[in-house]
Amino acid sequence: MLRRVLVSLFVLALPVVVSAQTRVDLDRHKDFSRYKTFTLEVDPPIRADGVVDEYNTLAENRLRQAVTRELRVRGLEATEVGADLTVRVSSRETEQTVVQSSGWHTYPYPWGWSGRWGYWGGPRSWGYWGPYAGEIWTDRYLEGSVTIDVIDGETGELVYRARVTDEISNDLDTQVIKMIDKAFKKFPVKKISTK
Repeated sequence: MLRRVLVSLFVLALPVVVSAQTRVDLDRHKDFSRYKTFTLEVDPPIRADGVVDEYNTLAENRLRQAVTRELRVRGLEATEVGADLTVRVSSRETEQTVVQSSGWHTYPYPWGWSGRWGYWGGPRSWGYWGPYAGEIWTDRYLEGSVTIDVIDGETGELVYRARVTDEISNDLDTQVIKMIDKAFKKFPVKKISTK
């Protein structure tokens, strides 16, 4: 019984660990220092079922504020007409499934732990780590992705693209700020020091 409790506690203590992924591509031949202004376009988010969530202004505004803040701390100013850069932001949710395992395996021995306190040997053995050895289960979660395209206003060419994916958390405000920060980590225009 004690073994079952210990193994069960160990298995429950293994969380689904999904780390944020960031992919960046940029035109290294462009002089990003000449860009001074931007205009921002935020698409309605796409839900996990593939439907465009056109009424989700909360998500759109959250993205708009985070991207605008990030570009302003880099010295860029928002404008509606004649911007040096057009910044397009899109987002979507997808349902993900991850396969988990207890990580323990039953060894092919005819003898194993058995008895009240456990001892090596006996025909009633469970194998090396007990009845939960090698247990497999699945977990489902929602993953959010944000794609940011930065386009040269004069040529219409894509000069920077970032895509960040992460498991959706309960604190969406903080999560979006962190995702946008990661998206612009490699942006060639550095943040302006506020000191």
